[in-house]
Amino acid sequence: MAGRKPTMRDVAARAGVGVGTVSRVVNKSSSVSAETRARVEKAIAETGFHRNEVARMLRPGQASATVGLIIDDLENPFSSEVAAGALQVAKGRDHVLLIGSTERDAQAERDLVREFVRRQVDGLLIVSSDRKPIDETLGIGTVPVVYVDRAPAGGRYDRVLLDNHSGVKSALNGLLEAGHRRIAYIGGSPDATTGATRLRSYKQLLSQRGIRPDADLISMHNYSTDSARESTIGLLTRRRPPTAIFSDNNRMTLGVLQALTTLGTTVALAGFDDLELADLLPFEVDLVVYSPADLGRRGAEQLFRRIDGDTGPARTLRVPTRLDRRGRRFHAPD
Repeated sequence: MAGRKPTMRDVAARAGVGVGTVSRVVNKSSSVSAETRARVEKAIAETGFHRNEVARMLRPGQASATVGLIIDDLENPFSSEVAAGALQVAKGRDHVLLIGSTERDAQAERDLVREFVRRQVDGLLIVSSDRKPIDETLGIGTVPVVYVDRAPAGGRYDRVLLDNHSGVKSALNGLLEAGHRRIAYIGGSPDATTGATRLRSYKQLLSQRGIRPDADLISMHNYSTDSARESTIGLLTRRRPPTAIFSDNNRMTLGVLQALTTLGTTVALAGFDDLELADLLPFEVDLVVYSPADLGRRGAEQLFRRIDGDTGPARTLRVPTRLDRRGRRFHAPD
C-alpha cells in the first residue's frame, strides 16, 4: 500500500471479511459480532484506514456528522464558553463542531450561514448579530437552526436565551436599595437583542420606581473596552456625575473599571456577565452571572432533537441568572 491511501478493500483483505462487513463496522452497525468487529478494528488500525468523509457527505441523504456554530466575537470569553458547551454535546453525538465568527457583522453572518449550508452541516447554532431572521434565499432549506443568546424576532426557530430582564432587575434593585437615583447605563449595540432587552428593562425598572430615565446618563454604541472607558470618564467628569453605573456586558464592565482606575475614584457598579479575578477588585461589584457553557449545551441539545426528527413548534428555553456580589465592600454616599 506504499504510495497510496488504504481502502476498505485493504482492511477487508487483512481482516479476512467482506467489504460490506468493514462498512458496517465503520458505520457502527449493531449487526456485526463482537469478535468480527474486533478483528476489523485491528485491521483498520494496522492499515491506517480513514473513511473518506467528503465522499460520504456527497452521497444523497447522507448526514455530514458536522454542526455549525456562528458566533460574533472569537476574543470574547463568552464565545469560547458557549463553544465549549456545544462541543461537549457534539462530541457525545460523534459530530464535529465547525465554528465561524462574524465580528458582529450581519452580512458576514448571512455569508457564514450560506457557507455552512453549502458544506452540508446537519444543523446550525447561531449567536446572532442580525435582527432579521434567516432569509429563505440563503438556501437554508430543512437544515435545523437554534439561536443562542441573541435571536431575531420571529417564532420559526428555536431559541435558547438568558433571562435578561430578571438579571437587570436584580442588579438595579441592589443599586436602588442602596439609595442611588442617578444610575448611568454603559452599553454596546442597541440593535443587538440582548442590548435592546437590557436597556429596555433598565428604563422600565427606573420608571417603576418613579425615576425618569435620563438620556444624558445613557451611553450606547460602545463596541470595545476602550470606548466604554472613555464614555465612563466623560460621564464621571460632568458637573453632576452619576453615583452608580450599570454596564450591560463584560467588556463594558472592564471599561468602567479602567475609567475608575484612571480617575482614581469609585462609584457603585453593577454589570452583566462574570469577570475573571473579580474577587480581587478593591471595591464591591454586583455581577449578573450565569453559565455561557450551559447556553451552548442546551442549544446543542435542542439542535440534536431537531436533527433526530422533532417537528414540534419552535421553543424558547430560558437560562437563569443570579446576582453575585464580588470584590471588597463599597459604601454608597449618603
